[in-house]
Amino acid sequence: MKTKLFGSVNSAIKILIFGNVAINMSDGFLSPIFAVFITQKIAPGDVSVVGFAIAIYWFAKSVIQLPMARFLDRTDGERDDYWMMIAGGILFVISPLFYIVIDSVWQLYLLQIYVALAGALYVVPWASIFTRHVDKFRIGFEWSLNSSALGFGLMTATALGGYLSKEFGYNLVFILASLAYLVAFITMLFLKRYITQRNHLEKAFPEQHHRSRK
Repeated sequence: MKTKLFGSVNSAIKILIFGNVAINMSDGFLSPIFAVFITQKIAPGDVSVVGFAIAIYWFAKSVIQLPMARFLDRTDGERDDYWMMIAGGILFVISPLFYIVIDSVWQLYLLQIYVALAGALYVVPWASIFTRHVDKFRIGFEWSLNSSALGFGLMTATALGGYLSKEFGYNLVFILASLAYLVAFITMLFLKRYITQRNHLEKAFPEQHHRSRK
């Protein structure tokens, strides 16, 4: 009988959380240096360029992910979700390395759109798969476990990103961010065995489904 705090969390959820932590640690590596990098390395780079770069990312991601979500909701099974997430993971892996070679504002903005596409391809199916695989009566706990794990991962990555960039420069941080994305991508390959070929509608709201049969 499983009595440990995390013992009853199923393997698919553990994989999804671990991969999500790695993805967000990559973002954590970059977050302390992003604005400083732009103002120092991108010509002409100033605070307004930083603001527009972030805004372009969120605008592009917000627009792209909605039709993706509609498509995934209308297709049966999780295979399309899985392969879309894998595609996003591949794009993510190489994205930090582009920051090493860009030197102009238009290249930065274009890269932000690229990263937004990767984010949409990854986040939308990740949330869908996670929702379907949560354990009965542990929905709040498992979403909170994901959030807490992200918090600890970001705490570690932001501290390291700031320190390492100060001591060794930006390029090392970009490489570490790429490696973190690679870890996430490899982790998600282990998820394939848990992907279903048909929808399990009861898994979206397992507690409600359980009560409706009483």
